[in-house]
Amino acid sequence: MKKLQYFIFLNIIFIQFSLAQNKDSLAIKNLRNEISILENQIKTVEKNQLNYKIEKDLIKETYSTNYERINTIITIILGIIGVIGFIGIRDITSIKKEYLTELEKLKGLQVEFESKSKEFTVEKDKFDSEIRQILIENEEQNRKIKFIELKEKINSLLNENKIQDALEFVNAALVIEPEDRIVLRQKARIYVRLNLFPESLKVYEKLNTIFPDDTSIGLDNIECLYFANHLKDAKTLSEKYSDSLKAKEEGKLIQFLEAVELFHNKDSEKLLEKIKEFIDFENLEKIEKQFKTWDLKEAKYFIAYQPDSESKKLLQFYIWYLNGEVNGTKVCENLGIKTENK
Repeated sequence: MKKLQYFIFLNIIFIQFSLAQNKDSLAIKNLRNEISILENQIKTVEKNQLNYKIEKDLIKETYSTNYERINTIITIILGIIGVIGFIGIRDITSIKKEYLTELEKLKGLQVEFESKSKEFTVEKDKFDSEIRQILIENEEQNRKIKFIELKEKINSLLNENKIQDALEFVNAALVIEPEDRIVLRQKARIYVRLNLFPESLKVYEKLNTIFPDDTSIGLDNIECLYFANHLKDAKTLSEKYSDSLKAKEEGKLIQFLEAVELFHNKDSEKLLEKIKEFIDFENLEKIEKQFKTWDLKEAKYFIAYQPDSESKKLLQFYIWYLNGEVNGTKVCENLGIKTENK
């Protein structure tokens, strides 16, 4: 900076000397003004240089301070990141271990859940099965109770001679038990009482198929065949149950069926003779059922449906006598049987 000042100063002296002789005072004045301007400019430059230096120092100081601060902050941040990273790695490892542990627990819980689920399913199926069984048993019990009530009602109606009503209850009972032996027999006998022999024989055919060795059904069927005047079929079936027929009512059932055959043949003379064989002439006033186990209700209905005739009268009194409804005297009086010769 000083060299610059000396240089300027020498230039000024040189200019003064070189122009001293040729210029007037105005030129010198201008020169001075210029010198003054140059000095001012020099001062301005110096001042600017000083400001620049100050600003440079301030900037340098500020930069240095900020740099240190930034380094400190970065160091702190890196330290925090390092700590967090270290902790994070440890936490990740710990979390992974915990995750694996929990995963194993979950697998165990899944297996336990599946086991419990299977147990629940088994118990549920068992419970459902038991409920269904209970419902089935209840339904079966109700069905049996209903069936028993219907059978009792059928017997009651038959005792009251309400045959048509009894048939309706029989059909209702057979809806519950289509192959019940007792109810089917009642149905067949009801048809006989209604004089519906073809229908009765169909029921007996079913009964013989279901119960082929049932003697009581076979004997009922034979009676129905005699009533229906199917004598050939009746005698064929009688051969199958020959021993039972002979043993039934000590052979009296066979004699009764023979009397029915004589009725169909309209052989009144032989029918009357057969009736005489049954009459106890030593005790004509006695009224007693001749058949102890055989029911003659169907026979009474059968003869009642027949048109009036001598044979009907004979067979009807014969049935009444066998059933204990009239005594021997009444029979002899109505059939014209003489008692003094006996």
